Amino acid sequence: MSLTYKMAATIVRFLGVKKIFLKNKEDILAYARKENAKPVFDFEKALKRAQRKNYYLFDREVMGYRLLSYQKNQSPADGAVLYLFGGGMITQPNQLDFPLAERIMEETDKDVWFLFYPLCSEDVKVDKTYEVSFETYRLMTETYKAENIGVLGFSSGACLSLGIFLHNNALGRPLPMPGKIISVSPGGIPDVTLHENREIWEKLHGLKHKDIMIEPTYIKTAREILRGDEDLPEYMLDGTVGDFTDFPETFLYFGGNECLYAFAGEFKKAMETYRVPYEIIVGKGMCHCYPMARFFREGREAQDEIIERLK
Repeated sequence: MSLTYKMAATIVRFLGVKKIFLKNKEDILAYARKENAKPVFDFEKALKRAQRKNYYLFDREVMGYRLLSYQKNQSPADGAVLYLFGGGMITQPNQLDFPLAERIMEETDKDVWFLFYPLCSEDVKVDKTYEVSFETYRLMTETYKAENIGVLGFSSGACLSLGIFLHNNALGRPLPMPGKIISVSPGGIPDVTLHENREIWEKLHGLKHKDIMIEPTYIKTAREILRGDEDLPEYMLDGTVGDFTDFPETFLYFGGNECLYAFAGEFKKAMETYRVPYEIIVGKGMCHCYPMARFFREGREAQDEIIERLK
């Protein structure tokens, strides 16, 4: 483990980031709305950056939600990457997302579609998030061959990167599968009060003291926020129980010290049950979504590896 990572982890632990996830539903939603009120993306500034770096940035909407497209050329490339940011389905993208989307476009020669999907802090439930994300992928298949599309998601976006295609299977497979899925720190929000979920709950708690960012308690709160009183398909809440039939090559990245690593075994079972070609990559001693960051060696190496897989 690099010294830079150890120092960063110490600072994160000292700042008490995990305390946010111990708040009740109302307080977490209030926190999320406050965070979402902060400006994180200025299109005019981003457009000037694109012009300075000699690429194209397009801004449009899908079902009323913003969709950015990073392109090296004015006309679409032969392939594309659907980028799904993280944030627990309640907070907007962060400042690491946009440079990474740009880097993927530059290094893969593929277009990158960056979707600002519906957040469950906006008084919508997660089925709306699925609806908009699924429609975005459908639009991609009108421009690119499905086998030339890669899907990359982080955290809640990682759940969507898998969930879109569980949803596709639930709908009777109206769309072709993408060429590749890369899912970074996916998890689930199962009903942990049920006896059959006791083991996963114990595994989550077993990693609690190693995780510098997430508290297992949030699993219960997140389920309440994303589901509300609606009767939603369980795969929209816990992707490990979905139908993975005909999934493409799938890569799952976990930090060895994140509590969501508890779900790795469940995804392994699902992938093997449905005979999905997959690989689980574990960053020893690493935190949640460690490939997002480039300032420490382990994150930088994992990010470069992911970009290479997307080429």
